[in-house]
Amino acid sequence: MNSPIPLYNRIQYGRDDLIRDIAERVDPVDLTTIIGAYEMASSVHEFQVRNDSTPYFWHISRVARIVVQELEYYNGDVISASLLHDVLEDSDIITAEVIKYNFNAYISYIVEVLTKKIHLFGVQREQSDQEYIERLRFASVDCKIVKFAERLDNYRCLEYGVKRNPFRYIEETERDYYSMTEIDDHPMLHRMIEEMDRIKRKLYS
Repeated sequence: MNSPIPLYNRIQYGRDDLIRDIAERVDPVDLTTIIGAYEMASSVHEFQVRNDSTPYFWHISRVARIVVQELEYYNGDVISASLLHDVLEDSDIITAEVIKYNFNAYISYIVEVLTKKIHLFGVQREQSDQEYIERLRFASVDCKIVKFAERLDNYRCLEYGVKRNPFRYIEETERDYYSMTEIDDHPMLHRMIEEMDRIKRKLYS
């Protein structure tokens, strides 16, 4: 008897599954880097839980899964950054220099670009968030690929209550991120936008 297919937000991208998918597609140095990134992110997010009561790291792992399985982007730096993209926000110990030392400067750069100052409030938070959008707008396309993969995973989890106001999240995504394709007209970004638009139509129907 077949096991029931788990709900999307209950799926995680296991370490062994990741290794299976990339072992023949990246060089051994990149593979070691990616495994290290997986383990660091798993440790940092170990006790975090999302609004849908699932472990936060499941979300992180699925962002890497989108990059690997759906986009088939076998770039070791981008896969590593997709796993580490929230580490600076959620750790009081790890810094950009730690990431640079343990991995490399480009991975650290991507993670820094994708890091928000989440502990600010009010006007300061609004100003910081706007600076974040502008920084990402003019960052490398790899930064945008990771960000769009993160947004896509969240879109897929909206029906499970991962965001308190899903319609506001969709509005912010379209307003702040879609226009970034005018700078980087990249097919991977367009593929993710098409999928997000499909999910939006389903939610609004």
